[in-house]
Amino acid sequence: MFHRWWRRASLAALERPFDLVVIGGGINGCGIFFDAAQRGLRVLLVERQDLASGTSSRSSKLIHGGLRYLKSLQLGVTRTSVRERDRQLALNPHLVTPLPWLYPTYRGDTTPGWKAELGLRIYDALTKLPDKHGRVGAHEMRVMAPGVATDGLDRALVYQDARVDDARLTWAVAATGAAYGGHVLTRAEPEELRRGPGGDLLGLVIRDLEHGATHDVTTSLVVNATGVWVDQIRHRFGLDGDTVRPSRGSHILLAPDRLPLRAAVTVLHPADRRPAFLIPHPEGVLVGTTDLFHGGELDDPRPTPEEIDYLLAACAAGFVGEPVTHADIRGAFAGVRPIVESGIREGETPSSASREEAIWFEKGILSVAGGKLTTWRATAEEALDEALKHLPHDVAKKASSCATAGTPLARLAPADLGERLAGATAEMPSKIAHGMARRLGAAAWIATDQAADSELQPLVGHSDICAAEVRMHLRHGAVLHLSDLLLRRLRVGMWHPETARDLAVPVARLAALELGWDTTRRGAELERFAEELVAWTAEGVRETGAG
Repeated sequence: MFHRWWRRASLAALERPFDLVVIGGGINGCGIFFDAAQRGLRVLLVERQDLASGTSSRSSKLIHGGLRYLKSLQLGVTRTSVRERDRQLALNPHLVTPLPWLYPTYRGDTTPGWKAELGLRIYDALTKLPDKHGRVGAHEMRVMAPGVATDGLDRALVYQDARVDDARLTWAVAATGAAYGGHVLTRAEPEELRRGPGGDLLGLVIRDLEHGATHDVTTSLVVNATGVWVDQIRHRFGLDGDTVRPSRGSHILLAPDRLPLRAAVTVLHPADRRPAFLIPHPEGVLVGTTDLFHGGELDDPRPTPEEIDYLLAACAAGFVGEPVTHADIRGAFAGVRPIVESGIREGETPSSASREEAIWFEKGILSVAGGKLTTWRATAEEALDEALKHLPHDVAKKASSCATAGTPLARLAPADLGERLAGATAEMPSKIAHGMARRLGAAAWIATDQAADSELQPLVGHSDICAAEVRMHLRHGAVLHLSDLLLRRLRVGMWHPETARDLAVPVARLAALELGWDTTRRGAELERFAEELVAWTAEGVRETGAG
């Protein structure tokens, strides 16, 4: 966890040289930061907004091998992804949970059932886990996914992948790096590089966006891990050319009882036969995803009306009965993925483009782009190995070997923590216990021990959020703004926008006590959160899909 004075300590640490500075608080930047800190390097992570505030809180929330990548023969990506999925399931049960996946095939499908099953056999061969794919009958399929279409069914295939809360995973990676001695500075932005007479990198100027002050930071290497913003940073630092092309993926969210799924379901879209998916989470059902080249602004991507209709059509194609409509949409959001230009062939769609990461060095800047949420650890290891080649010899020599492959992430807890908490604390409702366990991991024990009985009750209505949990995030979650808390630590703004609006005032009141906000600051935080929340709702849908 972060300690209460984490940001003050990071600002003070700027006075001493760093071995490397990582720009970008998404999953790749946090992974590189964690790996560097664990290897014993003095490292700083700089993020313009909040941890995971960009693409890494707007993904499809899967830790998966990428079955569809086999179709385009991306065997290397699939092999690495399966290996990393299996590793994270073993190391981080508090973050990554198994997910049974139903793949029904129908007579006349462009990808016939036998070919889909052949792909799953290859998928099986890549994992050492005992659970392999199998078939289920129509009745069992309906139990796993009530309402799923059965007319023309050829076979119902079931295999295993995993799901995750992407923002929570990213936070845990950064927190683990901080525990190994790294420094994190969010709400800060690099403005320019400092170079010597011969052009060698000496450091960079960082502006603290919270207070406006600038700081000269000494380092001999900068890692640019800013995702779709990688070229913006390169251009700011005087490097030419474009290296990535943004691709937008949009999703809608449904209430858990609207489609009470026990497994994720793949649906071939009737318009283009692309695989769409419906993924059950404790909070609801995520439906995704579109995959379109994105030409608008990057900071505030939005789904378009056409994308919303596309996802609703996927639901209608896969499920019989009362169709899912706009009225059923609880939330909607879009994320922008960086696809490396060199991996896109002429006329290729984003869906078939390579998901391989790219790592390259230019004049003191090591840039990292591409890859997947699933492969964050492997990408970070590759990037650090490359970084060591460009660090001064005495610095590189002191670095230890990569050990992230065997290191659990912050707040490790058993998968049944919710049940244990509920059994140990009679005053706490079961839904509060399970919510705290899911969002806080092992820190839920601390939050419970430090709380009065009244602080273990729902803050509003039927929510599963209590004052004790909010206080733990505020003290140890690297929270600076109300949006950080409601949109990314608690995630209530994404899954339950209306509940988030109800929670905003009581949560802001707690934040004012913990973070020292006065009345003016509290009002400004409430206004800022209300504006940011719109991007996660159906009301935020825009014709252009861009901010």
